[in-house]
Amino acid sequence: MTKTPTISVVIPVYNQQEYIGACLDSLSKQTFTDFEVLAVNDGSTDRSAAVIAEHAQRDTRIRLIDQPNGGVSAARNAGLAQSSGMWIGFIDPDDTLEPEYLDTLVAAAHENTDIVMSACVAFGDGQEARQHFFPQSFTAGDEEHKRPLYHQLIDGSYVQPQGFVTAIGVPWGKLYRRAFLEAQRLTFDPQLPRMQDNIFNMQAFAAAREIVYLDVAEYHYRVGGLGERTYRNHAKGLYHPAIDARARLMHAYGLDGDPQLYAAWQEEQVNLYFQECKAAMMLAPAGRRLSAMNTRVRKLRPRLAGIDTSVLSAPIKLKYMMMRNPVLRAAAACGMRMRHA
Repeated sequence: MTKTPTISVVIPVYNQQEYIGACLDSLSKQTFTDFEVLAVNDGSTDRSAAVIAEHAQRDTRIRLIDQPNGGVSAARNAGLAQSSGMWIGFIDPDDTLEPEYLDTLVAAAHENTDIVMSACVAFGDGQEARQHFFPQSFTAGDEEHKRPLYHQLIDGSYVQPQGFVTAIGVPWGKLYRRAFLEAQRLTFDPQLPRMQDNIFNMQAFAAAREIVYLDVAEYHYRVGGLGERTYRNHAKGLYHPAIDARARLMHAYGLDGDPQLYAAWQEEQVNLYFQECKAAMMLAPAGRRLSAMNTRVRKLRPRLAGIDTSVLSAPIKLKYMMMRNPVLRAAAACGMRMRHA
């Protein structure tokens, strides 16, 4: 009879032949040894599956799961469905771990702990920076102590130092109690093209009996640049389903009744819509930037009308006014034209 592992580690993999080997190597070197790895090859067209298979031959705790391409949520859900550990952890295939990572997280769990999480070291382009999602470690078991978690889910900059690159809404850097996920029927929503992890964690944080945050950084997060794909995602409005899902959850959990969280949510919507307009303008030919921005604003008009401007800070209100005022939009397009001349 096969022993059930303490931890199941799920890795969604799509065309990561360059990095997945280092990720798996860092798992094989963990000081905590009672775990399984479910590397879900989500229809990769490169050698990712072959690299995983090679590592699985050397370390029997690693298992390759093949499936047609369905996206990162489908891949995480597939790994979750086939996992058997008491705890579930998610790792991105281009990231790596310090040898003590799993040991540190599992040792911090108490009897009623449903989620243990930590910070990270962000690295890329020859640089790295220690991240602090929150100023210090803490345990949250009621709504008052969970409030900072909700706030950072809504506004990634909340209580973070200058130069932060990511926030608490990510699925990695955490262990989730398996029984908790099953009882709450928590999975990632494949219908959300963006922010699936943020929505997943909002649901998880609300339901958890106890959450432990450790201000330690034994997870190494590879930072990707804001390339053309990011701009196209914004320009296509791919964040709208997640915005709508978050609005429903905030109302369901009563978070929109908290003045600070309500204001943060209004500002975050403005920021996302502003990024959408900016992306549409940047991707347009030089002579059509104003037209592109105007077209995007027309599509956003019903959403912008729902923003409560009375709670916006001055900088965010300026962004809002720029989207609503044709004169300010023309000035923005002119300024961009001059910078790229």
